[in-house]
Amino acid sequence: MHLFGSPTSACRCKARSKRSGEQCLKAAMRGKSVCRSHGGASTGPRTAAGRVRCAQAKTVHGWETRALREARAAKLRELRELEHYIKGTVP
Repeated sequence: MHLFGSPTSACRCKARSKRSGEQCLKAAMRGKSVCRSHGGASTGPRTAAGRVRCAQAKTVHGWETRALREARAAKLRELRELEHYIKGTVP
């Protein structure tokens, strides 16, 4: 990719605009796939307490909450147990 008319080998930011759908194209940070503006400078939680607080705060992933995912996983486990019981096999 050419940036301002000169060739560069820097990796480009992979973030995309919500409105236009176009890629950011700023230089990504070393070892990251996004630029500083899109979270490349973030280090995440550093302490154990910070990691716990972050895990508790992030309850939604996609369209569902952690509780819904856990409930579905429990029902799928129950379904598999019933299938093994019907087939007469032991998991």
